[in-house]
Amino acid sequence: MYLDLAQALILVFGGVVVYYAGRSFGKTKSQAMFLLAVGFAFVTLGAVTAGVLYNIASVNLSTAITVQAYSQAIGFFVIVYSLAKAKG
Repeated sequence: MYLDLAQALILVFGGVVVYYAGRSFGKTKSQAMFLLAVGFAFVTLGAVTAGVLYNIASVNLSTAITVQAYSQAIGFFVIVYSLAKAKG
């Protein structure tokens, strides 16, 4: 139950971050802002995907967490790249 609540909060707040970053990209056409939105989308969807895999698809917890970790690692890589691109 608490895990489901945490994942719902991640989906809501992560979705808000992606929305605002995407909106900012729409106004500025900044590639860094686009990449920031994509990075946060990966981070957000990683948590949600793990929950769906574990709760609905009955995948074992270790596999679900591994999927989450890889998705979030990719997301954070894209976020770091977007920040480096914005700086330089």
